[in-house]
Amino acid sequence: MSEQETQTSSQMAQMKPYLIAAGVLFVILLVAFFWPSSSEPETIVSQPVAVEIEPEQSAFNDESLNNLNSADAGQRNVPEPDVFEGTPEIQSLELEANDETPPPPSMEIEPEPLDESDGAVKSALLAIAESPLVAKYLVDEGLLQKFVINVNNIANEEMSPNHSLLTKPDSSFRIYQQADREWIDAASFKRYNSYVDALESMSTDDLLSLLDTYRPIIEEKYAEISMPNSSFDTTLLDAINELLDTPVVPLPIEVYSDSVMYKYRDDKLENLSGPQKQLLRTGPENTRRIKDILRDLKDALQDR
Repeated sequence: MSEQETQTSSQMAQMKPYLIAAGVLFVILLVAFFWPSSSEPETIVSQPVAVEIEPEQSAFNDESLNNLNSADAGQRNVPEPDVFEGTPEIQSLELEANDETPPPPSMEIEPEPLDESDGAVKSALLAIAESPLVAKYLVDEGLLQKFVINVNNIANEEMSPNHSLLTKPDSSFRIYQQADREWIDAASFKRYNSYVDALESMSTDDLLSLLDTYRPIIEEKYAEISMPNSSFDTTLLDAINELLDTPVVPLPIEVYSDSVMYKYRDDKLENLSGPQKQLLRTGPENTRRIKDILRDLKDALQDR
């Protein structure tokens, strides 16, 4: 059975109770209008009988003819009875091939607008993080805007001191002196251990999924600060590569003070970009862990 015939059969099945009810009502109306009531006398109608008359019996006298005419006249004056014709046949409902009942309009539910507030973004990050430290270290304002600015600046080998995504460590940078020379204290590196722990608690797939969720907003904010015809994905990969190019430096690391801030004694290290020098300050072990995370993220982006 074709789909059209199936639909027609289904429609007829649905209409069957209504057709039966209509037929019953129609029969009741016929009975009410045409069936004689019990108060009216019944009229018996005698049918005329044809009689063959022999030739020798064909003569009538005037009196017989007059009586016959009178009888005929009496019969002609008898009123014709109402004839009950019965119940007309109920016509079946036929559906034309092109008269298909249109399906009900589909209810399209419009998706709710994406909540780009800082509270929503932070809650989304906390939902994919296994470490509660993410809530402690992540700032509360301008998260998407600061993320875009940091990615763009790192790709351009620049720092974003006024747009940091993370709060500062509780303890300060420390050095120690030996033989009239200054070295970075290993305790300074440990300040960043819990930051890296928090970062490692979020999987690469979850981070990329979150990136896709907020991509329209990120692309919009990136277009406000980037060069024309530039791609955010390309800029993100450039920023990752910039950090991956940071060299691994063995301990101890010598520094010196120029009365304002500490600088690396080794010119090769001092000539590194701002983002690379900042990564060095987390220490060799944390640098290695951060690079592992960045490589996984880079591989996942390139595979898409």
